[in-house]
Order: sequence, then C-alpha cells, then structure tokens
Amino acid sequence: MINTLTLNPAIDKVISLDTLEKNHTNRVESTAEVIGGKGTHVSINLKLLGTSSRAFGICYGRSGKRIMSYLEDYGLEVAFLHKSGHESRTNYLLVERNNDCTIIAERGVPLGDREIEELIACLRASTKSGDDLVLSGDAGNCANPFVYNDILEALKDRKLRVFVDTSGPALVGCVQSAPFLIKPNLRELSALCGREVSPSDDDVLRALASLKGSGIQIIAVSLGSKGSILTCPEGVFKAIPPTNVRTRNTIGCGDCYLAGLVHGLSEGKPIEETLRIATAVSAATAESSLSVGFDSLRAREVLGACEVSRIC
Repeated sequence: MINTLTLNPAIDKVISLDTLEKNHTNRVESTAEVIGGKGTHVSINLKLLGTSSRAFGICYGRSGKRIMSYLEDYGLEVAFLHKSGHESRTNYLLVERNNDCTIIAERGVPLGDREIEELIACLRASTKSGDDLVLSGDAGNCANPFVYNDILEALKDRKLRVFVDTSGPALVGCVQSAPFLIKPNLRELSALCGREVSPSDDDVLRALASLKGSGIQIIAVSLGSKGSILTCPEGVFKAIPPTNVRTRNTIGCGDCYLAGLVHGLSEGKPIEETLRIATAVSAATAESSLSVGFDSLRAREVLGACEVSRIC
C-alpha cells in the first residue's frame, strides 16, 4: 500500500492575471480553488495514474473540512486527523500570461509533539511491513526541523519503502535515515553536497557520485524544463521532456513527477519506462493552470516524445 503524509496541507487559490505589477492595482482574469500540500498532490496524481494510495495528514477548521472533501471527491482513502480551534492555511498562486508563477503562502498551523504523536499512532495502526511511505512537502510548521526523522524512527519496525521530497534541514536529516528515494532539485542537491552544483550533466554526476554510500537507492534530480537525471542500481539515466509542451504553470510539476516515479516503481515497471511516465505526466501538468492534476489524454500523447537515455 502507498501512503502519503502531508503535515501542512492548504487550500490553493489560483489567481490568473495578465501581468503582476508591484504598487499597482492588478485585475484578476480568473480564479480557481484546489487542494494544496505536496503529499495530497502525490495521492491525487497517483489516482489519476490508476494507482491507489492512502492520504495521511492533519488539518484544521472549515478549511480542513474542505481539504478532506477535496480528497474524498477523488475517491481517495483519507486518514487525516481533523481538529478545531484553528484554520488550515490558504496559499495564493499568482499565474501570469507569460507563465511566471508567484506563490504567497501562509505559514500554517504550528504542530507540536502531541500532534506528531497522534499522526505516528495513526500511521502505526494502518501501515504494514513493506508498504510505501511518501514524505513530501514542507515541515516548516513543526518546531522540530527533523520531524520526518522522528516519524521514520517510530516506524522503523515497519520496514517501509520511503520516498522523500522536501528541502532544508528536513531533507538533510532524512538522508541520514537512508530513504529508498529522494527527489532534490539543484538547490537542494547543492545543500546536500555542501557546494553549488551547476546544471551541467557532468557536475550533477559528480554531485551524485559524492552521495554514494548514503544507502539511498534512487536519487532523482529535477532540472526543470531541462528534465531530470536519475541514479539507481541499474545505472544513471537522463530524461528530457518533449519540446512541444505549452507551459502555463510549473507549480505542481515536481509533485506529479514524483507520483509518476512512485506509480512506476509500485507497478514493477522498468526504470526507463517509469522515468518516461514521470516525465510525461509532469509535462502534462505544466500545461495546466492549476497546481494539482493533469490531463491524462495529454500525458499519453506526449509519452512517446519523452527522451530517456542511459548516460552512465
């Protein structure tokens, strides 16, 4: 079973406008409201790929009820804790005609030890040995920057296959726990290596080589519009997205890419096919103005145009 965890879910309000001008009145062209939070995005994208998952998290107030309702509308198994007294955060995503995307994010309800212990108890009650666990998203609303490590330590006896997509101290800490997969971008890879990593293939490969011995089986480095480089026991592979993608909004592409990887690996697909699927669904997401979900038909259309090659 695939389980996702979202510590800081949100309502994403997507605001489309012509051009964002500071110190001026900006006219809104359209608005849309979707669920926010990287773990919830992974669960939704997995569902669109035909793969079931169980969504764990914690939410608050009326906003939290809406978050849970969004997840249920997708037919997901929702294992969220809901509490009153606060409101889950709202993020504002400003999408301009030139495809620039600006996020204005609320910090979220602070989580203390008691809330984390409750989440851990829920995870222990529902997961079993060999399950997948996706730890995805910001943990900045937790006083403990290494909260993911505490969760993994508490679930160590479950022998879970762990996927990590986070940043800052949370990522550095998780690496010490040797998860199955991590998905850093260049900035996050630089933090792990202690130096600035350039987007050149050779420099990324040097950075990946420096992480050998960490116990991480798969490292997928996101390079934005240039694709990704993935290292795994089968070798090192580069994926390049199709050139005919009509980018509208890059927010959520990384979550969809991760969902593609989790989907392919859970289905036992070859790594080249898995990487191609992840690249295709990420490209389809880039064509949407929203922060979650993708056009399944469009993903199938661009699948064959995604280039995947072994480079080491």
